[in-house]
Amino acid sequence: RSSNESQRRVRFCRPGRTESIMSDSRWYLIHSKARQEDVAELNLRLLGVEIFCPRLRKLKSTRSKAQSEGEVLFPGYFFIKIDMKTGYRKVTYAHGVLRVVKFGAEPAVVEEAIIDSIRERVHNGFVLPPPSASLEPGQIVRIHKGPFHGFEAIFEQELNGTQRVALLMKTVAFQGRMVLNRDCVVL
Repeated sequence: RSSNESQRRVRFCRPGRTESIMSDSRWYLIHSKARQEDVAELNLRLLGVEIFCPRLRKLKSTRSKAQSEGEVLFPGYFFIKIDMKTGYRKVTYAHGVLRVVKFGAEPAVVEEAIIDSIRERVHNGFVLPPPSASLEPGQIVRIHKGPFHGFEAIFEQELNGTQRVALLMKTVAFQGRMVLNRDCVVL
């Protein structure tokens, strides 16, 4: 990781002197309280924290017309960019925030490349689904991402507006229905 990528020099000028402080702003994952992503996002923005909460387009039908609204891509979670050494308290005590996701005692750092790859798929404020082959009910698919990587399952259906699929899976110790992101499945 280059020093330009994760650290930037900030200068504060006061009458008669100049101070130089190193800022180590990085991306972190925040777990919000149940269905309070918007509340947490607003409160953190008011505190000057950079937020990235990717959303999927979801069509909502009303009596008069269909409306497009955003559904959080990762329900209950969003990303922030901050220097945790100086901003940890304001993040953890912001209204709507449940906790900072950690691995052990340290906040989990999200690589800039992951954020960039999601941002590349954002168009008009919504994450576009990756192009995919159509799947037919009953078709055998292979899971190529996540904890079930390498397993085969039977495609059941695509879930409307969520870019997720329902699969029937049978292994030696487990038989059941599961829901995964559409991009986790290949023919």
